[in-house]
Amino acid sequence: MRTVKVDTPGGQTWGVRVVWQPRWSALVRRFGAWRRKRKGETGSGNDLSGCGDVGGCGSGDGDLAAIMFGIVLFIVGVLLFWFVLLPLLLLAVDLIVVALLLLIAIPARVLFRRPWTVEAAYDDGRTEQIFSTDVVGWRRALETRDDIAAKLQQGFPVPIVGTLRSRLSGPPVES
Repeated sequence: MRTVKVDTPGGQTWGVRVVWQPRWSALVRRFGAWRRKRKGETGSGNDLSGCGDVGGCGSGDGDLAAIMFGIVLFIVGVLLFWFVLLPLLLLAVDLIVVALLLLIAIPARVLFRRPWTVEAAYDDGRTEQIFSTDVVGWRRALETRDDIAAKLQQGFPVPIVGTLRSRLSGPPVES
């Protein structure tokens, strides 16, 4: 979702956004492995040397050229399928699955009234302070995001309602 950047009168820059975060982040980390790049496979394992002596397969130069042309045509076809058509087919299947999941997840989230998380984050280079609150309803979440951003811009402190946590950010400190 879109992050609203706000500068406070004290010179801090806060980012306020509506987050669609899973309830069980450990589950997402567990099954989020599809993002990692896979190691390439070493060859397809096709061995086309079953003809034995190439001179014995055909009776003349025309037959040898036709056989070689057929082998080259087969290899080009396999490579075209493996490197172009199969990835395009898998991409189309992935897009269809993602679209179906969105068509199911968004109405389910609205029907079951699962709260949206509104986050306001400030990073000073050493620690990141994150204020978060849960709001039921998409429109209310956007209104809350805009309200928090406007109050931060006017100089009000981070709202007391919700959760304020800190985590380390930036390069590690050497001692």
